[in-house]
Amino acid sequence: MAKFGRKPAPDTSSDTKPWHKQKPDDMGQTVQRIVDGYKTEQSGRRFRYIRTLERYEGRHMAGYSAHSYVSSGEDDAVYKLDRLRLIRSAVSSAVASVYAPQKPKPQFQTLGATWATRRKAYRLDRICEGIINQRQGRWINVWAFMTDAGVDSALQGVACVKVEADRKKKRITHKLVPSPDLFCDPAEGRDPQNLFQRAPLDEFTAFKMWPDAAAAIRGAKEYEWYGRTSGTRPRATKVIEIVYAWRLPVSDDEPGKWCAVINGTVVDSGEWTAPAFPFVFLVWEPHRDGFWASGIDDEGAAIAEECSEVDKRLMFREIVASGKRIYYRPGSVTKDDLALNDACVAVPVAEGNEFPEESISIPFSPLELDFKKGKVAEFWDAIGVSQVSAAARREPGVQSGLAIMTLNDTKAGRQLVKSQRYEQAYVDLAHQYVWRLRELAEEDPDFVVTWPGKSMLRQVKWSDADTEDDAFSVAVAPSSALPHDPAGRQEMVQDMYKSSLISQETAKMLIGWPDLDSELNVENSESEYIDSLIEAYLDAERETWTQADYQAPEGFIFNKVGAIRRFASAWFRARIDQRSLPPAERLKAEFNIALLSRYIRELDALMVPPGPPPGAGMPAPAGAPPPTPDQLAAPKPQAA
Repeated sequence: MAKFGRKPAPDTSSDTKPWHKQKPDDMGQTVQRIVDGYKTEQSGRRFRYIRTLERYEGRHMAGYSAHSYVSSGEDDAVYKLDRLRLIRSAVSSAVASVYAPQKPKPQFQTLGATWATRRKAYRLDRICEGIINQRQGRWINVWAFMTDAGVDSALQGVACVKVEADRKKKRITHKLVPSPDLFCDPAEGRDPQNLFQRAPLDEFTAFKMWPDAAAAIRGAKEYEWYGRTSGTRPRATKVIEIVYAWRLPVSDDEPGKWCAVINGTVVDSGEWTAPAFPFVFLVWEPHRDGFWASGIDDEGAAIAEECSEVDKRLMFREIVASGKRIYYRPGSVTKDDLALNDACVAVPVAEGNEFPEESISIPFSPLELDFKKGKVAEFWDAIGVSQVSAAARREPGVQSGLAIMTLNDTKAGRQLVKSQRYEQAYVDLAHQYVWRLRELAEEDPDFVVTWPGKSMLRQVKWSDADTEDDAFSVAVAPSSALPHDPAGRQEMVQDMYKSSLISQETAKMLIGWPDLDSELNVENSESEYIDSLIEAYLDAERETWTQADYQAPEGFIFNKVGAIRRFASAWFRARIDQRSLPPAERLKAEFNIALLSRYIRELDALMVPPGPPPGAGMPAPAGAPPPTPDQLAAPKPQAA
């Protein structure tokens, strides 16, 4: 355990050891010294981050925090660097075309494991989907959060998403960390083994989390916002700096290390067993060496400034050339009438003099306008984003949905790699979820994960879903290639439906009209019920299964053929999985497959029209009472 309070003089003999091999007292001092050194040595990264943010926001920024937005106003000098707002427009267009249309969903796959492991992978899949659908602060889900992170990726080159395990609320949280607040040793190249982070922390929260470190927390200096000093500003609470450090494991037998440091004192630490830092990095254009990347501002800022300079010169020339003069005889008009022509210059002409003839001057030639348009097009070509898409209009002469989709694919060809990186980020997120949930389970062996289903919350015990990292892999299905405008999307879906590639229910979901939600809920409830039965039968265990757990098919199932098709598909998939299992596991899987077979046979029997009952067609005896509801609901006797 780390000792809090007054620290003795550091042991100089430990200076030769790496920080993660030192004693807690020395470790805190070393980590604090490393981060302070990186803050000075890598200050260029911070200045570049602020200058890029200034061009995007069009205002002077003393730093990159909320303080800068509150205290900084508009600045003409900064605004004129990008008069046409090309950088902001390009970033918004890149996010809208690369990140926003996609909603990747990680899928867990087993690598030839047992039947139980395969079912665990299925539960991991559901848990991951539930985490993605959870609200993240002001964002409604992780997809909305990652779309916002795409702004940092496109603008600054990299978005740093920190995935944490909230021990108080027992859930996974996401934070977007500015890249200048992360440090790694450039000598470690593209794959650093050590990572450091500085972050603001509410002093009250720090006292609650680490009451034994009260002395270190009280003596901590206020967090440096890289703007004006905050000591004289009104504050609701004091915000101090906390420093985190991670060292990756050397091997499976030698775990890594992590620690949290306040004012040179280790307030929390432990082993780090995950093979990656608790960050997911969404990059735009990676540097050929090193850990960071370039963004749109790096690619097109110089051309954007040239476009702004050309536009400014043309504007001044237009103002000068548009000056108009009005000539009049003294006394022929009143002063009030002259006051109505303030935009013009009124010149009196004495009697006996002729009115001057004024020639109209053209401010600039069409070639100069074409030059400006060419410079703007050069900017869009340099960053690889469609200018027409940024202007939110269709290409001339392109009307059909298929043509729009083909054209969009052509435009997005250069950004295909970035779209794949975005999908890969969700694979990294899925791994982070598993590692963070294990941290929560270490403190609570009976930890239960809750995730939202379509109509109700669902729960699963984490120990029933966790499995070894080598037993599964994570993949993300490629994003849809459907056009995003309503007309193009509708035409594409109609063509797929007419070609019998999709069903009517699928077509309604792909169109994405909100008015269809209530109808889809009615139509899909039966399919959801069938899928829930399939899941229950595949998860069933012979030791705990009772006859009451089985639900026979109901005669009022509307789409019996569709239900049999879904059960049959699950049956075939289970048979395929069963063939790759060890002999002992095959016998266990046979029980689950038998449940599927039983349901299929019973549902198939319901589809056979019953024969006429004995005595059918004979008139009922006179005076016989009508059958009661209980008699009608009673099951019919089955023939032997």
